[in-house]
Amino acid sequence: MRHARPAWLLIALTLAACSTNPATGKREFNIVSESQEIAMGKDSHPEVIKQFGIYGEKPELTQLVETTGQRLAATSARPNLPWHFTILDTPMVNAMALPGGYIYITRGMLERINSEDELAGVLGHEIAHVTARHAAQQISRAQVAQIGMVVGSVVAGPEVAQQYGQLAELGLGLLFQRYSRGQESQADLIGTEYTASAHFNPIGAERMLMTLQRLDKDPTGGIDRYFMSHPDPAKRVKDVHKKVAEIAAANPVATASEPQRAPFVRLLDGVMTGNSTEKVVVRGDTIYDRAHGMIIQAPAGWRPDSSPGMLFGMAPRGRNTGNTAFIAQEVEGRELTGTNAQNAVRNRLQQMGLQFLGTRDNTVSTTGQRFPIDVWQGQTDAGQVGVETTQFIHGDHVAVFIFLSPRLSSNQSPLGDILRRAAIDPARAQAVQPPRIRVGTVRSGESWAELARRSTGNVRDAEAVANMNGFDLATAPAAGMLVKLPEEVVAEE
Repeated sequence: MRHARPAWLLIALTLAACSTNPATGKREFNIVSESQEIAMGKDSHPEVIKQFGIYGEKPELTQLVETTGQRLAATSARPNLPWHFTILDTPMVNAMALPGGYIYITRGMLERINSEDELAGVLGHEIAHVTARHAAQQISRAQVAQIGMVVGSVVAGPEVAQQYGQLAELGLGLLFQRYSRGQESQADLIGTEYTASAHFNPIGAERMLMTLQRLDKDPTGGIDRYFMSHPDPAKRVKDVHKKVAEIAAANPVATASEPQRAPFVRLLDGVMTGNSTEKVVVRGDTIYDRAHGMIIQAPAGWRPDSSPGMLFGMAPRGRNTGNTAFIAQEVEGRELTGTNAQNAVRNRLQQMGLQFLGTRDNTVSTTGQRFPIDVWQGQTDAGQVGVETTQFIHGDHVAVFIFLSPRLSSNQSPLGDILRRAAIDPARAQAVQPPRIRVGTVRSGESWAELARRSTGNVRDAEAVANMNGFDLATAPAAGMLVKLPEEVVAEE
């Protein structure tokens, strides 16, 4: 009888919290109100922008995303939500949504879209997550699961060592939550219906999924995070194909006109590509930190990268790299507490569970600038990890550099080796331009290999160039077709 009250509470709460899903008309369990959804999105939006930044180099592209999104939202089941559409400054291939109408598409995703109808397919899917209240359902279930329970946990190691710098992503759990397969399927089908209702060709949704399916087969395609939250691409393509056929049967006009490729592809001329962002340019194995005027060469066998919440990072090439990585982050000074920058960073890392072992002195060889490197030790699920950190004050921010490795030698400093070879040259760092997409026309008889040579100079990039344009390598490009010619593609492992 001791457990009767929690059980009755759970039953009562479930009965009281059933509501009608506005997108499907079905009764579903939900204890999150619409006003709470809007508040969650509004409160989380500034953190998303802080971690990613907004890609604003192409106002006409920003405008197209906004008008396409608003057109779709107006035909949705919740047209009166305060809808917002934002391009995030990251090469990550993804699109995400927050409760209450905040929709995000990454620059990396836009690079792989080949028509406005495909853009509508991506945005329609994310809008459907919001209209079907999928995030609210997940939150409701999680809250009920904790009724009557005492939840406690011990953090055994620093979040920063969990997976390639997740220190910066702790506040983004809502954005990257994993939906169920049922919810993903529902968002696909509802989103495809929205594209047709808004007078886009719904075949764009199917073609975009096919493009993502190609990337899912390529470990260098940058698609891993997308399919962490959007599983089973092959089944999704089949289900959406069936939905498009149903729409076409009911309204042949919906799919009568072929999606227009050229107008959208022209908009991508000059768009940044590769691993760069507006703050940091990555050219080959060299990182140009525009904000701090620092130029860093990746060690031999390492690959530079950019991820949400950090200026830049790098890790050994290959898949079995353990917890070895270099991460550069920018932290607002007001977020740190201490007598100086080093003391403030130490306080933060100790709060995260790291054990301080000592300090090493190092010097930047090109400038003679001295800097201390703190040495730490922590414990993660994968085992023990060694950490080196240093920091530089830059205006009202502190640039924090972190090196992670399962093992650190007492007489070697990997972080020191990387920074000793760095150059401090603001003019040079700011002058370097990121690789960009150039738009060209396929010449008669030209193959993807020849297009790759024309864009990156390397015929081995043929498949990457074909995929970026929405084709398999086996499908020859048509003469006269407009194509995206990236100056650089992410190098294969």
